[in-house]
Amino acid sequence: MKSYTRWITATAVGIALFTVFSLVLRIPVFASGHFYICLGYIVMGIFCYYYGILSGTLIGVLGILFYCLITSSLGGMVGWMLGNAVIGVCVGLVGSKTREMKNELLHQALLIGVGILSTALGMLLVKSVYESLLSGLPFSVRFVANMTGFITDAIVLSVSFPFAFSLRKALPKWFTAPAFKF
Repeated sequence: MKSYTRWITATAVGIALFTVFSLVLRIPVFASGHFYICLGYIVMGIFCYYYGILSGTLIGVLGILFYCLITSSLGGMVGWMLGNAVIGVCVGLVGSKTREMKNELLHQALLIGVGILSTALGMLLVKSVYESLLSGLPFSVRFVANMTGFITDAIVLSVSFPFAFSLRKALPKWFTAPAFKF
């Protein structure tokens, strides 16, 4: 299979998995009537690590698009997509640049740190600014409203990296060493 065909196929599978994990495996967050732990971020984190910026970003952005279209919750869709774009770019860049690090503990700590910081940037800053401009509500109101989403998304994304590391030995070589990089 050609490398770009493999990349397109893997990215499409990642988008589908993100959407399915987000829809089927919904774990409600206490104290909130509409926030769920989005397990799709596990898929996004793994693909950001293995396939880099473009694949991880497409999975996060299009996965949320399909999730919102299926659930008819279009209200926060664009802000969530923009936030996921930030996460995908940051985590995908660091994941692809640090994949060959020898110190696994340091590597995981670096990825988790970047995951938390990029989720803060994407969900608390970018998503809050967009929603504030869209709704006319003050930024501080949207910031506080997005805090639960930030916390849950950052935790799930952080869990994805130990999964990604444990999958290195189990996955076939074509998955872990893509020849096509965008």
